[in-house]
Amino acid sequence: MGGGRSPARAGKPRGIIRHAGRDRLTGQIAIALAGVLVVAALVYGVGAASARYRLSDVGAWLGASAEGLVVHANGPAGKVDGRIELPERMRGHRIEIVQDGGTVLLVDTETGVVSRIDPAQLEITGGRRAGGPGLQVAVGGGAAYTIDLVEGVVQRIDPVSLAPLGAAATLTAPLGQAGIDGRGALWVPVPREGRVVPFHDGGPGAPVDVGEPGDTLSLTIAAGTPVVVDSTSATAHIVRPEGTQTIRLPAAVGRTRGGVKAPAATDGGVVPMLGAGGSLHLLHTGVGRVESVALRVPDHRFEPPHILGSRVYLPDRTSGRLLVFDTAAGAWREPIAATRPGGAIEAIVRDHMLWFNDPGGALALAFTRDGAVKRVRKYEEDVPGGARRPLPVQADPGGGGGSGTGRGGGTGRGAPPRPPAKPDPAAPDPPIPTASGENGSVVVRFTAPRQPRGVHPVTGFVLLDAAGRPVAAASPKTHPGTATEGAFTVGDLTCDATTHVFKVAAVYEDASGKTKHSPSGDVGATACQAPPPPTALRAVPVNHGAELSWTASPGYDVTYKVTAPFGTVTTKNTAMTVRSLANSQVHQISVTARNGAGESTPVGTSVNLDPGPHAKNYNGHNNEHSPTNLRDGPGGAKVGSFPQGFTGSVEVICQQRGGHVTDPNDASLKSDVWDKIVYNGREVWVSDLYVATPNSTRGTFSPPLWECV
Repeated sequence: MGGGRSPARAGKPRGIIRHAGRDRLTGQIAIALAGVLVVAALVYGVGAASARYRLSDVGAWLGASAEGLVVHANGPAGKVDGRIELPERMRGHRIEIVQDGGTVLLVDTETGVVSRIDPAQLEITGGRRAGGPGLQVAVGGGAAYTIDLVEGVVQRIDPVSLAPLGAAATLTAPLGQAGIDGRGALWVPVPREGRVVPFHDGGPGAPVDVGEPGDTLSLTIAAGTPVVVDSTSATAHIVRPEGTQTIRLPAAVGRTRGGVKAPAATDGGVVPMLGAGGSLHLLHTGVGRVESVALRVPDHRFEPPHILGSRVYLPDRTSGRLLVFDTAAGAWREPIAATRPGGAIEAIVRDHMLWFNDPGGALALAFTRDGAVKRVRKYEEDVPGGARRPLPVQADPGGGGGSGTGRGGGTGRGAPPRPPAKPDPAAPDPPIPTASGENGSVVVRFTAPRQPRGVHPVTGFVLLDAAGRPVAAASPKTHPGTATEGAFTVGDLTCDATTHVFKVAAVYEDASGKTKHSPSGDVGATACQAPPPPTALRAVPVNHGAELSWTASPGYDVTYKVTAPFGTVTTKNTAMTVRSLANSQVHQISVTARNGAGESTPVGTSVNLDPGPHAKNYNGHNNEHSPTNLRDGPGGAKVGSFPQGFTGSVEVICQQRGGHVTDPNDASLKSDVWDKIVYNGREVWVSDLYVATPNSTRGTFSPPLWECV
């Protein structure tokens, strides 16, 4: 690659770069050091192959077809820190960029050729035909797949060599756009069968029914969970390991020609959808709630909406702007210019950031969760990827200054600052790690890049802590047949909000035979993840309470907070009995799953403690000597009587304590329990002494009868 201005300016064909929008799940990408990471270009040896670059860990590759380039932008800084010229064979074609962690692939959708970007060399390598027009490539969780949407062929590939791994699978074509979930499984919609098919480790699993054969299906990976929208029946299907939840959507979704417009992936659990009738729909997958928001300009041409944090971004191609809806405030914000009217606006979700890029334009936009935006100028000249030349060396790269030798008039008594350590020019490139936490442990996965010529051979890999010290008892588990990919697991960690920071280093021996490390940047994760809401909450009414049960929330060290009218109770079980509730009322009860990393949205239900369904029939007794008074309440005014000698059957609805009664003919018969009964078609009250309930002569309540209140 030459320096200076791109050959594209000299009249070469200009490639059209189009992002697939299939950058899968920021949850699959461990966040590295907070702040801005600078570009480091290490130059040694002779020739282009000897230069290696380190790009920002929080960034994205963007199409820049006006210059025949792809560029890498630093998200927090809002600047381009690397660029690559497209080879002649790709110019003028529609190219998709698929990226996840250190894996960056270019897909020529016209020829079906897949190539790989080597971020360390800023080169396009490989180039293998993996299908025909309409080829999709999905990467995530360390796996990569090619999906031929026209022919229905799904093939796992090596994300580095691009070679096929295992046998291909053929599904009923045409297929819908696929995606990789938070567990590394690929999900492929098969509309002709009304199903979505998972792929684990390259092979197809049991299909999941999500519609009728021939329905229009679209897939979104929402916070790592597959959500399939059936536009034909206007339903959404949230596919979880414990089962599929079906949610009815507004009718406008079913009237959308060609299917609803929805993003390929979302950073959180809310899926924005654009249907017919001028409405934006927000599906809250955690609680199954759907919100609709009216559009100001429903007749414009829109691309699929995206959401980050509390803001929904709707690309308006008619005006070239992003329409912004603030869900927290319930209001539309000022539109943001993104491209020229009619221009392309493509989206990428990466590292908890949302990018919008016009491949043919000079600017891209990078949004953070709080709504802040960086405007990235894609055609900066002084960025790596032009002529291979050393970057200037800073006298004080740490920016710390130094009072003893600074320009501020120091005394000079302090020791002069040590010059920055010179990197070993023959050190191998470090691995590319990602980290995730689950079940009280952190798993750090890594991929070792292909090493350039002239470097010391890698003898192994080691996990380092944040201070650069080796982590005890952490040995890598590598994939069979390769030493370039592997994982470290650090267990016995507390499930709390602590972020555990690690590095992965390539181990090598320098020219003197001394063992050294070539460390990666930092990656970090908590030891667990906040659980999703419990499901299948059920409340069976009992006297003064409810027997609760629910399906466990997946996750580590999960407890459940049960909130009832009396307060809250915490339990690790998935069933409990709530007591001390008043009868003859409807009570609201909720259950929240939580652990050290956070808590879910509460799941609520109601329980009706109506005693009526538990009424029983009993005969009268102890009425031999005189008529028995019936009253309008426990010990209230007389409203009737049993005749002397009454032994007939009455319905006892419930029981309640009231005025104390002693039988005038038998002083041993005493009770303050009263029965609410139905007698001659009326609800009246009578002392429990005169109805043969199980505990009538004991002066206590008689289960299974309930108390009235």
